[in-house]
Amino acid sequence: MKPAKTKFSDVPDGSIHQYDQILKYFNNQPADQTKPRGNRITFVTTGIIGFDGGQTTMLHLGTLLANAGYDVYYLSYVPQSQDEMIQNAEFNYPGYKGTCLPMGELESHRSDIWAATLWESVYVIKNKPGYKMYFVQDYEPYFYPYGDRYQMARRTYSLGLHMVSLGPWCAHMITMNCKVHSPIDVINFPVDVARYPFKERDMGPYEQKKQIKLAVYTKWSSPRRAPINIQIVLENCRQLMRAKGIDLKIQYFGTDRSKRFINGENLGKLTPPELNRLYQSADFGIAPSMTNFSLVPYEMMSTGLPLIDFKEGTGSYFLKDGTYFASHLDERDLAKTLANACANPDTISNQVQNGQAFLKTIGWDRTEKDMLAIIANLYANVDVVKS
Repeated sequence: MKPAKTKFSDVPDGSIHQYDQILKYFNNQPADQTKPRGNRITFVTTGIIGFDGGQTTMLHLGTLLANAGYDVYYLSYVPQSQDEMIQNAEFNYPGYKGTCLPMGELESHRSDIWAATLWESVYVIKNKPGYKMYFVQDYEPYFYPYGDRYQMARRTYSLGLHMVSLGPWCAHMITMNCKVHSPIDVINFPVDVARYPFKERDMGPYEQKKQIKLAVYTKWSSPRRAPINIQIVLENCRQLMRAKGIDLKIQYFGTDRSKRFINGENLGKLTPPELNRLYQSADFGIAPSMTNFSLVPYEMMSTGLPLIDFKEGTGSYFLKDGTYFASHLDERDLAKTLANACANPDTISNQVQNGQAFLKTIGWDRTEKDMLAIIANLYANVDVVKS
């Protein structure tokens, strides 16, 4: 008997062949650490992709290191031309500093400090000469179902690289779930308020609003941004609010415009000027994050947009009480949160003001100090260290 033909596929399995070009680097040998003697620092990355927040943070950090006198490189371990890397880097972070290198330089390039930026790149760099670091921006086992790549990603935290966690949540998850045999430091999760300037808004009309405009960030292909759950919750919340005579106008962004949401409008991937206009026209901002935080909530807060964050996510590790509205990822609680907020415009004003004060404490100058102190300490006693 043959199975019936269907229009859908089984859950896809991973293929080893996606790693064909870097397969030789995959083994379980721990990193052999040699303390740095020169000033060359290389971030090893999956090329450079436009609209990528993690890579924008990498470029910003690399630029700070370059300004501090280090010789900074961004080396791709996937096929991408140097011209394309440069173009995307300049788009993500105009005026960035450092040298983009294509995959063809992977074997010949030499560095004093190597920095992995994704779990795959840990395997690529861990046995190269020099000191190996791991710039951790997420707990990456959660990128996958429980299985082989989940285990491969989790193993990278136990291979002896010096880990630098962007914010405290990743460090917490690693120490709770992995056997750690190497240092793990935490640096400040920063915000660049200059790109998203504050604009005063009148909170009085919130009390009488018959339409509430929501700016909602999600990524169609990223489960950690809750793209399915947020649509369901917002649709059910919209119906609850409609019964109270209030219309929810939902504007999604962060996902390619070809994707069709079940409600609202898909604005696509937006540039910083477009984001500023959206934030200034919206009434509330929502940016779900089920794992490590996103820059987007800070950007929203920076412009003065009142923020709603979900208790099921990681916001409590990155946001200060009294700077945002906390809701469960549940339509009833979200509807209640929206109604209570609008009924108390003074509370919205206080939270926006508190948010402005809080953002001043987590700027890039603090992150720069954190990172430079970590790297300076590596040079304090130059010797060879076995992990």
